[in-house]
Amino acid sequence: MKFGKINTDSSSPIFLPDIGTFFNKNLNTAFDLISKLKKSKVKIIKGEILHNADICLRNSFLVNFFDKNKKKKGEDYRSLIERKVNTLKTYKQIIDYCKNLNLETIFSVYDIEGAKFAKSNGVSALKIASSNIVHKPLISFCAKLNLPIIIDTGDSTIEEIDRAIGWWKCESKKSGHLIIEHSPYPYPESLDNHNLNFMVNLGKIFNLPYGLSDHHVGNEMLYAATAMGATILEKGVSPDELHSEQDILHSLPVSQVQLVMKKCNNIKQAMGNSFRYLSPNRKKKISRMCLVAKKNLERGDLINLKNVTFSFPVKG
Repeated sequence: MKFGKINTDSSSPIFLPDIGTFFNKNLNTAFDLISKLKKSKVKIIKGEILHNADICLRNSFLVNFFDKNKKKKGEDYRSLIERKVNTLKTYKQIIDYCKNLNLETIFSVYDIEGAKFAKSNGVSALKIASSNIVHKPLISFCAKLNLPIIIDTGDSTIEEIDRAIGWWKCESKKSGHLIIEHSPYPYPESLDNHNLNFMVNLGKIFNLPYGLSDHHVGNEMLYAATAMGATILEKGVSPDELHSEQDILHSLPVSQVQLVMKKCNNIKQAMGNSFRYLSPNRKKKISRMCLVAKKNLERGDLINLKNVTFSFPVKG
């Protein structure tokens, strides 16, 4: 599968830095994050097409999140969405900015209008957020666009996941264009609930490439998922100076992205291919043992541990 020019079957997992939550309506902040990610050798920018606040009802409920100091914050969910909504014109500017830097783009979409817009502006793939795994019209429409699709399975049962994949299969013409994503609960949930083995099982059950949407406070889960064969690694990426915002606690400061990616790539490279072939003509270890006589041996002597020992380097 390819995201634009990027092959997901490459030797390293594809890192998806999600900036969507962190720039709100500030286009300059978005551009600054994208520029820094480009310098960090990122190849894809992940965002969201959030252009209509009506995806959330007014006076709905309070949503809680934690700042960098793990201090709990609360905000009306509709108010939070309104802070983050941008016009389609603004999202076009973001996509065009990425194109000018030769960066691919992947966007979460929350309605059909957003999906149409993303397709018409040349995005490389779409993501169905976990909240929309029950949204048959959206999944079916996105499947018809013949773009790679990521389906986030956070807080979903196997039955719900199977149903969503079935909707996609009914409409998609390209069977190899789906990635399934495991999305564990964020802090303060226990690490026991991360259940990374479920990510691998999702791939086995549905015979699909799989990945991780990481909500852990720290980077260990990215490294573990890499070793477990994840195709994609999604992680929120925030400005270094931002300390209070939704999802900020488990985000990755933009200055750390290059080092984390390097570690993931090193882990993937070190995993190897499950087999060892060594040339018989290779240079042997200098410390490999050989047999050494303890005394002068005569023809016909029986060789045993009384007259031979083991030492290195190999002389014979």
